Amino acid sequence: MSKTYADHFNKTAITITDSFIDVKTGNSIPISPKVNEQIQYHTKNQTLNHFILSALHSYLHPRIPASEGNDLILQELTELKKLIKGGRIASVAAAKPDTTFQKENAAVDLDEVEDVLEAFGG
Repeated sequence: MSKTYADHFNKTAITITDSFIDVKTGNSIPISPKVNEQIQYHTKNQTLNHFILSALHSYLHPRIPASEGNDLILQELTELKKLIKGGRIASVAAAKPDTTFQKENAAVDLDEVEDVLEAFGG
């Protein structure tokens, strides 16, 4: 059963069926009660066109979930931890006898670095 919602102020109308076909996947997806509720809300408040355009914008320009960014950071931290545990950082520092890296290396306790990496998910 379908129902047509109209925002007469902005001359916007949309007919909602029980399900729709996702144009990206081709899958049939039932209309959720939350979508129906939001369409009714925006129709009542004469903001249906803004709701539709916002949904299209979100669909066409999806945000990268924060968890993906966190996964990349966690991978980098894991690699750093492996380097520290493998002693590769210490050997790199020994290969470069001068420069500020050795001074910084002397000031930084690798156990503390490992603790920090451990605290951030490593």
